[in-house]
Amino acid sequence: MALIPSARTLWLLAAASPLFLVSAPLALAVDAAVVLLALLDGMRAPVPSARREAPRIASLGAAIEVRIGVANPAARRVVVLLTDDLDSCLRRERAPDGIDWNDGRRLELAANGSESCGYLMTPRARGLLSLGAIHLRTLSHLGLMWRRSRVDVRDEVLVQPGLSDVLRERRHALRNEPRAPGPRRSRQWGEGMEFEGLRDYVQGDDPRAIDWKASARRPRLLVRNYEAERSQQIVLAIDAGRQMRERLPGGRERIDYALGACMMLASRAQRFGDRLGILVFNDQIRHLSPPRRADPASLARTLAGVETRLVEPNYPLAFATLGRTFRKRSLVVLFCDVVDGSVSRALASSLERVGRAHLPLAVAIRNPDLERAADQPDRDEGDAYRRTAAEELVQARRAALQSMRQAGILVVDTSPGDALVQTLDRYVEIKERGLL
Repeated sequence: MALIPSARTLWLLAAASPLFLVSAPLALAVDAAVVLLALLDGMRAPVPSARREAPRIASLGAAIEVRIGVANPAARRVVVLLTDDLDSCLRRERAPDGIDWNDGRRLELAANGSESCGYLMTPRARGLLSLGAIHLRTLSHLGLMWRRSRVDVRDEVLVQPGLSDVLRERRHALRNEPRAPGPRRSRQWGEGMEFEGLRDYVQGDDPRAIDWKASARRPRLLVRNYEAERSQQIVLAIDAGRQMRERLPGGRERIDYALGACMMLASRAQRFGDRLGILVFNDQIRHLSPPRRADPASLARTLAGVETRLVEPNYPLAFATLGRTFRKRSLVVLFCDVVDGSVSRALASSLERVGRAHLPLAVAIRNPDLERAADQPDRDEGDAYRRTAAEELVQARRAALQSMRQAGILVVDTSPGDALVQTLDRYVEIKERGLL
């Protein structure tokens, strides 16, 4: 129905009901008159226009504002109730004034006037999420009917891996800058890019580097000393299998913390001038990007569409593809977690093979709930079984990570909240020590 009776119409019909005690035909006639008047009043109700303003890009878990503007075409004041359709992965927050938009927002529009109002919504999943139609109810002139109307609009919001809440919690840990920011510079004589100075010629120097003009004024030969800037290469290898689908304390999947760390790593790599490649995989290769200059904005759009699946990751396939695609020695940062013995052995052996040509760094994000379950005292038989199972998983994970360290693989074993900081710290350490 496009017309909905208001509370005033229902009260009028209720007030006319005692007439049935006097005369049924009279009561029916009064009811018919009320209904007819309400229909005529509702049909004359104006239909406002509406438009919506929503950001095109949002961060996972960060509230964003949506505004809706409503215009009154009538030459009199009207009352409007409005709401709009949201994707199931978008949660509408209660407005600062306490109004619940899920029940409709009430507006009083002046004659030929307009008004804008807004609300906050929080994305609960990554990807392209949609906002649908705007629904309006306009109260008729006599207040007997609500006239429903709908504005068919569609807005899309690209939800990217969120960093705002992580940065807010860990801002103090991100204040320290690396001791040697920027690309690592290696000194090369004769073939450099940037003139650094002159020095004495020693046996073995390239004769082409001799500065003959400067040498003519000295009793010994001088050579030009150059510094050549060397841009390094990073590969972000993201496991999108079943382990990364697990929801951790806070309601997010494990992969969301990994993608947040990827975003921060890309931002720092951009400052260093490093090149960045991406490999997303589970049982198949889901995304592969060749190395290019780090661009956090482009990376965010790519990572927004990463989806986990309930499948085992195919590490041999992933790292064989990585070896064919990335020929230059690179820092391979793998975001994963290990529990199952067979999967961890496949991971360790694959990383060992990768380590012959690249520098592998495994970032394993653990589940704090699992560790708490392993330490929880037994209250009954069920608790004993749960604690024993948790202990086995924790020990298997610890053994798998230890075997990877013994094989020469760099490992970051981190909690979800520390994944960003610890990954960034290890990356800076690798740059400072020149391990790559």
